[in-house]
Amino acid sequence: MKKIYILLFFTVVSNAFSQNGKIYLKNSKFKTGAENTYVYEPPQGVVIKDNSKASIIDSYYDFNSQKLIKKGKLYEFTVKVADSARTLIVMITNAQEIVDNNKDQGYVVYLKTQNDSELGKTLANEIAMGNYANYFLKLKIDVKPESQVAAYEKLFEKYPTLKSDKSYMSYLYQKSQINKEESNKEALVFAEKCLKKDKEEYYMLANDAYSMNRMSDERAKLEKEILAKYPSGTLAKNQFINRFFAKKEKTEDYILKCIDTCKTKYKETSVRTLDVFYNSLMKEYLTSKDLEKAQKIESQLSNPAGIYNDFAWGLTGEDLTSPIKDIDFTSKISKRSLTLLEENAKETFNPQYEYQANMYNDTYALILYKQGNYEEAFKYQDKVRKANGFDAGGKVRYVAMMEKVKSKDEVRAYLENEISNNTVSPALVSKLKEIYIAENLPLANFEKLKEKADKLNEEEKNKKIIEQFGGTTPTDFALKNLEGKEVKLSDYKGKIVVLDFWATWCGPCKASFPKMQELVNKYKDKEVTFLFINTWENKKDDEVLKNVTDYLTEKKYTFNVVFDSKSEVVTKYKIQGIPTSILIGKNGNILFAGHSNSSLGELIDEQLK
Repeated sequence: MKKIYILLFFTVVSNAFSQNGKIYLKNSKFKTGAENTYVYEPPQGVVIKDNSKASIIDSYYDFNSQKLIKKGKLYEFTVKVADSARTLIVMITNAQEIVDNNKDQGYVVYLKTQNDSELGKTLANEIAMGNYANYFLKLKIDVKPESQVAAYEKLFEKYPTLKSDKSYMSYLYQKSQINKEESNKEALVFAEKCLKKDKEEYYMLANDAYSMNRMSDERAKLEKEILAKYPSGTLAKNQFINRFFAKKEKTEDYILKCIDTCKTKYKETSVRTLDVFYNSLMKEYLTSKDLEKAQKIESQLSNPAGIYNDFAWGLTGEDLTSPIKDIDFTSKISKRSLTLLEENAKETFNPQYEYQANMYNDTYALILYKQGNYEEAFKYQDKVRKANGFDAGGKVRYVAMMEKVKSKDEVRAYLENEISNNTVSPALVSKLKEIYIAENLPLANFEKLKEKADKLNEEEKNKKIIEQFGGTTPTDFALKNLEGKEVKLSDYKGKIVVLDFWATWCGPCKASFPKMQELVNKYKDKEVTFLFINTWENKKDDEVLKNVTDYLTEKKYTFNVVFDSKSEVVTKYKIQGIPTSILIGKNGNILFAGHSNSSLGELIDEQLK
């Protein structure tokens, strides 16, 4: 990573261009709470187009873009960052084009370096920013736990006082992925140090250390002390936000009052935090079909386009046949998502632009299809095809739209090409068979294509599974269920097994459960077993058991839950996020792993044939 040290009194800068670019403060001293100007020296051979910008994240993890101003052979940009900022990571962009990202590592500018203590904290902050920089700037910084732990430990040798600084908790989180037992012990030692400091942020770190060790009684006691001492502090604010999340019915008046409380009582005005409330307010307006009010709060949201798209997609029925009650309104908000996405893309680099464009075009195409506007529907869906952005469902929708505007020969040619060269869903293979039968074509030719498709699908599936799990054979485990009885994966040898990793605090997990209950009901009399693996909880086992039991009873879910209390199974399976579903076939091999359950039924049906 490019490192530019900004010293207290002076900075040595070469005005001559070199092979490597540079970004540094124009003045030698960083001014907290004010705008600062930075100088960019492009590397040899890099052409800076008009309207190019510096895309920046600071150590507060805020992302923004600032226009480059040409100054002779150099360029400048000015930006005000959070007072707490210690580090900037910058790359140069032009709309969605990456012009210069310093060989995928970004340009790093250190802001607070006035003494050894501040410099050490700033260098530790740089390590912590790696994941954010990779996401927001699409960099390729090495953020493997082993690499980050080694970087921290090298830093601690030079700056031993960092072991008492809040950055030490970031180190412990990384270390826990390598050696959980050791990191948990160190976390408790760190907690004792934190409790001696009269600051809420350190009390909160001690609370995190208790969470790592599943010490719920200690957590509850400390949280009570924190709330008494800091009634308008970070913990109080977080609990206020959690209560907001938990409330099922949220009226416009209630949401607006919560926004005011957040601003006045908790002194919180950041877009990132207020986004929680405005997101709910936007959904409230869309539910009441008040597009005018929705548009008025777009500027308060980090991604209003995403909310429009998600809401519109939900109204489509998410398939080709379900009717849309208010199709004109659905069409308007879907089109609005695309308009906002493109407007923003012209001004600011968006690391998720291609992904979002594919999603939004897919949604709008489906709405147009249901409006009977097949030509326009195909045009938008074809944009997704050209961007190679289809999932299995997208290809099915594309073929349905293609059938409306193209000849049978063109549809058949497309399907034959897809089946011969790419992985496709069983639905598309069946569609091609229908065409062969309808046109009285030789089924022997179809069977050859199907055989090739099956082989490609199997190879791609095994490749992904091996990349994630190191092999196709699942690791056996033994976990207790709701009744306290031991359940072994190996007990279900010869059956189809679905593992679903989840937690009581996980919103997306809970959102997936209605669909999972449908699948449980559908296959309850078949040779299919569902194991819902509760994991990553930070409470005592009896508390977790009660919370899970109460939740299942309230929702009337008939899930076979087993408890990964020590998070050993989730670690062995290398799960990176939840919900994650894993399908194990009758032959005992892993057939599928993913965060979406949309294709799970189709895959199970294939196994039951």
